[in-house]
Amino acid sequence: MTEEQKKERPRPSVGVYVVNKKGEVLMIRGKKWQNQWVPVGGHIEHGETPEQTALREVKEELGLNVQNPEILKRIDLIDQEEYSTPGVHFLAFEIKMELVDENQEINSDKREVNEYRWFEPGELVKQLDIQKHTKEIIKEFFVENKVKHSFFHKKCQHCEKFKNEAEEYKGGWQRAQADYSNLKKEIEQMRSEWVRMSEQQILEDFIPVYDNLKKSLTTDFIDTDNTDNKLTNWKKGIEYIMKQFWKVMQDHEVEEIKTVGEIFNPELHEAIAEEESDLPEHTIVKEVEAGYTMKGKVIKVAKVVVAKNKE
Repeated sequence: MTEEQKKERPRPSVGVYVVNKKGEVLMIRGKKWQNQWVPVGGHIEHGETPEQTALREVKEELGLNVQNPEILKRIDLIDQEEYSTPGVHFLAFEIKMELVDENQEINSDKREVNEYRWFEPGELVKQLDIQKHTKEIIKEFFVENKVKHSFFHKKCQHCEKFKNEAEEYKGGWQRAQADYSNLKKEIEQMRSEWVRMSEQQILEDFIPVYDNLKKSLTTDFIDTDNTDNKLTNWKKGIEYIMKQFWKVMQDHEVEEIKTVGEIFNPELHEAIAEEESDLPEHTIVKEVEAGYTMKGKVIKVAKVVVAKNKE
């Protein structure tokens, strides 16, 4: 292959613009580009993608780990005077990449890199010793593009109107928040009042029962002539109070749990003992303490004795 034929074949390559969180761009200087500021770069090897080449070149030349490759542009660099080898046609992929870790230390390859430096893009385009195509890329993608996409560099024709509308919406939202907060407080107060009224209603229902029970305790049994008659009447009075008490409980949907003769149910009963019986095993034979439900919910389990088979 002649030299002329070699010149006709483009060399695929990459230029890698490494950026940090400050928005600064990392540039290097070396012999290949006559000590001008250029990005890290190199030839794409067989089997590599431009992105893979970019990762490799940055690692080899600067010892850095980078990520998130973004191809900015593909350009042709033909017969660049600044390049050390004349008559070369580069098919270059300009790629932007970010640091994996901002605390990485640069470990440059002295054979490729004489100097490296982080530049603010606006400062970089003012450098006299920057390679011309590098300057164009920096200007297009890191300076002008940044301004172009910055909201604060656009002239807003209706900003005042939108600002007033935003303030109005904000005020409405704040008023709605305040109304909602007041409503929550009002509901809490009402709920507390409902609880108090409910307790008061229950107490009002039980006060007559309490009054009758108190009266029953004032009965005098000293008169021996009428003791039996008084005891009978007193017992009837107590039975009435019990019925009155139970009526109040039923009005509040309290029910007594069935026990004797029922099959033991752990959700309703608590077995405190077993007793030999002819009844089927686990049948309740005695009630020790009554249990109750309210509106179908157990509020006190019944304590019972259950049957077991005779040995």
